[in-house]
Amino acid sequence: MKTCKQTLIAAVSLCFVWITGTGFAEVRTWTDTQGRTVEAEFLGTEGAGPAAVVKLKRADGQTFNFPITSLSEADRLFVSSHLPKDPSALAAEIDKLVLNKLKASYYDLQKQLAELPQRTDLDAALKQKEKEKIEREMEMCIPNQMASDEQFLRRIYLDVAGRIPTYKEAEKFLADSNRNKRAALIDELLDSEAFVMSHFNYYSDLLRIRDGVVMMGNNTLKADPYIEWVKNSIREDKPFNVMVKEMLTADGQIWDNPAAGYLMTDDGMRLCNLSNTFTVFLGTEITCAQCHDHPFEEIYQMDFFRLASFMGRTETRGGGGGMMSVRGEAERMSKILLDAGKLRPNQTQDQQLSQILGTYSYNVGDRENNAVKLPHDYKYDDGEPNGSVEPGAYFGDAVDLEKYKSPREAYADWMTSPSNPRFTVNLVNRLWKKCFGVAQIEPVFNIPGHLDGQAQNYELLTFLEQMMKDLNFSVKDFLRVVYNSQTYQREAETLSPSLDQMDKGTYHFPGPVLRRMTAEQMWDSLVTLTTPDPDAVVRRGWEAYKELMHLDTKTLTTADQIMKFKEDFNKVGSLAASGSEEMMMNGSGPRVGGVQMVRASEMRLPMDASHFLRMFGQSDKQLIENQFTTGSSPQVMALLNGNITNEVLTSPDSFLLKEVAAAGRGDRVEQLFLAILSRRPTASEKSAATAGMRPERSEDDKEKAAIKGLGNVVWALVNTREFMFVQ
Repeated sequence: MKTCKQTLIAAVSLCFVWITGTGFAEVRTWTDTQGRTVEAEFLGTEGAGPAAVVKLKRADGQTFNFPITSLSEADRLFVSSHLPKDPSALAAEIDKLVLNKLKASYYDLQKQLAELPQRTDLDAALKQKEKEKIEREMEMCIPNQMASDEQFLRRIYLDVAGRIPTYKEAEKFLADSNRNKRAALIDELLDSEAFVMSHFNYYSDLLRIRDGVVMMGNNTLKADPYIEWVKNSIREDKPFNVMVKEMLTADGQIWDNPAAGYLMTDDGMRLCNLSNTFTVFLGTEITCAQCHDHPFEEIYQMDFFRLASFMGRTETRGGGGGMMSVRGEAERMSKILLDAGKLRPNQTQDQQLSQILGTYSYNVGDRENNAVKLPHDYKYDDGEPNGSVEPGAYFGDAVDLEKYKSPREAYADWMTSPSNPRFTVNLVNRLWKKCFGVAQIEPVFNIPGHLDGQAQNYELLTFLEQMMKDLNFSVKDFLRVVYNSQTYQREAETLSPSLDQMDKGTYHFPGPVLRRMTAEQMWDSLVTLTTPDPDAVVRRGWEAYKELMHLDTKTLTTADQIMKFKEDFNKVGSLAASGSEEMMMNGSGPRVGGVQMVRASEMRLPMDASHFLRMFGQSDKQLIENQFTTGSSPQVMALLNGNITNEVLTSPDSFLLKEVAAAGRGDRVEQLFLAILSRRPTASEKSAATAGMRPERSEDDKEKAAIKGLGNVVWALVNTREFMFVQ
């Protein structure tokens, strides 16, 4: 598959220049960072990242290049507004930087291979082992061939929509002869509700979004407003830095200000929230510094507590002002239920009412005093045990607290600033891993202080960082560029990067790595096979929850009113048809073979431990990105013998089976292959599948026999590795 592809690397041009055009006849004054000026015409830009230059032309006709990084802030903003935004042009720059790195690495390995016979520090056996290692790495420095339309179709649906394409979607794309159909499909999927659902799954793992919101405490606090806010942020393509800033500065109760759900997640655990925030948004693990100076990074215990002090006045409970007495109101309402005979025997208090009313205490806000102190056993000479500590950042720009209404606002502004040396790098590094399976810097939570020499491809990473800033932190536009690159659209790399390559950053992306579907991708693909419109059912609850929590409970004076209040509370988060307020099947969504079949993003977060999603790796939402894709014996048994493959997929109510059976005597095998594997079968596969569809002689009901035969093929295809992996 990779034969003679060395020629492809050698043929790659080392020169790729962006010129934005020469239509800038107006001469303007340019200023550098030292205040020096020059009158010149703007001709465009060349290069990317820190090495990018602006091309200028003086009145005497002389042209020259000037580093963009040396321009004044106003001039950099002017240049940024004229940088190319076309996805194909930006994608071509990514391809150039990737291919240059592959080429350089290939020739370096070739040199190592040539020098191997002369090495005296290795015996014959070790030389042979080293030779095989170098040859393997050389093979991984050759770009993979471009993925076929079938491979690309399935990959882009799984990566963007979070599911496989339907039969009709696959048929439509493969029949399209437009040369730009891949770019058109990328745009279509990024603008779809399926992308919102899929990307929410990614954020829910990263942010640990779970029903009940609070990690430790009252699980009655519903996450629906927070969930809908995150989905709306994805839907409207809210800039990521704005989204993060809103989460860090949110005040109030979750039903009024859903972004407050982020801080409520770590209710009562201020220091844990600091560690989690740094891990998620700055790619920096600082937990060790909570107890002592970090053993491997330049962060000291004092740094940790200075950072924590930014949030020292922020509390997630109390401060509601005028809130009811929870205990007194719960007792009043419980007595009404008791007198009406609505409580169980020997019960004098309605526990659920107490829990519901208890959620009024969750209220994010800033108080008067800073609660952060140095620990009682602080042993360094830069502070005293239990001493006060002033807010301060240990890297990046200094923070002037006088400019802000609160330290928390200063903290959020510092963290999300384009000048923060880790915020943007962390974002593009994580998104690159989402697209390719391996990040530029691994692990993603350990971004070093100096990227040069640490990043897998320093030039590429700095280009991606600048591109994200130029795109105004639009995650959707960033992904659009990456998905349009040839690097992404190459065949998957089947040789797994070695631990040595991961540690040294010498895997240079000949293609995305071969990955098993996530639990959510697998489940949502099964939903695609069994329901008529996999993206049509959505979870809604924010507005109903808000209205309910703004109700004056003192007006509930009868048992029937109180019971309805509880009933309405339990209905929050029911399922509905997309674009309609009409509830579907009592809010439970479509059921096939007795199982609720709706997208993972619309179900309980997380599902019960026994559910298919959890078995195949859904995160428990307790730790950051706690999902897994490793295999297990229970997974094998679930696919071979479980109710999903043996009862749901093969049920007469399964949409795919009904559609194929109703299509008449057409090529049913081809339809099943297109629907499940997004490709047409080979001659031998078609023959084997046709044989598997033949009814048994004892089967009298021809219609039932036909469904059973189709179910046999569905079962067989879903149990293949081809179905479970993203190629």
